[in-house]
Amino acid sequence: MKRYDEEYFDRWYRGADAPKGAGELARQVSLAIAATESVLNRPIGSVLDVGAGEGRWQPALAELRPEAAYLGIEPSEYATERFGSSRNLMSGDLGSLSGFAFEEPFDLVVCADVLHYVDDTVILTAIDELADLVGGVALLEVFTSADHALGDRDGFHPRPPEWYRRVFEGAGLESIGLQMWVHAETAADLDALDRPAGAS
Repeated sequence: MKRYDEEYFDRWYRGADAPKGAGELARQVSLAIAATESVLNRPIGSVLDVGAGEGRWQPALAELRPEAAYLGIEPSEYATERFGSSRNLMSGDLGSLSGFAFEEPFDLVVCADVLHYVDDTVILTAIDELADLVGGVALLEVFTSADHALGDRDGFHPRPPEWYRRVFEGAGLESIGLQMWVHAETAADLDALDRPAGAS
């Protein structure tokens, strides 16, 4: 069984095999914040990170928006024990979202480099719950069968991009590009060229 222990994170997040360095992560966080604030037309106030790993988004977010609240959900016992208090990580995963008593949606929901390791049934069962937590923008970073992704291939599900589009759109989300999604009613308030060609 795959173990998300310290050795795993050392290899895939800090070692020579790591596909995403600190610079790329910082750019991704900056872009997601800017997009969310553009959609909401106000500073970002809350972030939910599903499959947060060691919670690397937390210090990057804190540097840019120190007033924003961050919550990470992560199944790795190692990660939650080591970083739970310092980075606000809670034990859980995509399939357990319905067990959390969230008071309101989050401005930004992040589920990055997670879904392509999750079984179809888990995604199809949890996607509506995940979508309900989106109060602004969802960053759903997924690698598909059409991508030449580097990194951990153990347990990787090479689904076609159309599969994810169909699932996300079925949950009421609409793409605004760069793997970011908003609710259809939010997209309706955006300018026409803020949305991909063909968006309704």
